[in-house]
Amino acid sequence: MGKLKIVIDRIKCEGIGPCAEETDLIELDKRHKAVFLEPGKDKEQLFKEVENLKKQEVVIDLPIDKEDEVFRAAEACPVDAIYIYDAETGEQLYP
Repeated sequence: MGKLKIVIDRIKCEGIGPCAEETDLIELDKRHKAVFLEPGKDKEQLFKEVENLKKQEVVIDLPIDKEDEVFRAAEACPVDAIYIYDAETGEQLYP
């Protein structure tokens, strides 16, 4: 598909966690807020970086199987706190 922009609304996130069950690219931090784990970045450092952010935004090029996981994770979120965009066109792909 190309590059995706993943946006996690950390204010809206209630830390229920079904998103994290769908992919290893999302994990809940100590405040029970979803964090997108960028490959190659230290998880604990990333948790510190996003700790006080209202939204985490990541632009990433994923293999198709990981793309599918991220879409499933977004669909699993009961409060629709995960948004997916085409990074090149800006088109919102989910929700």
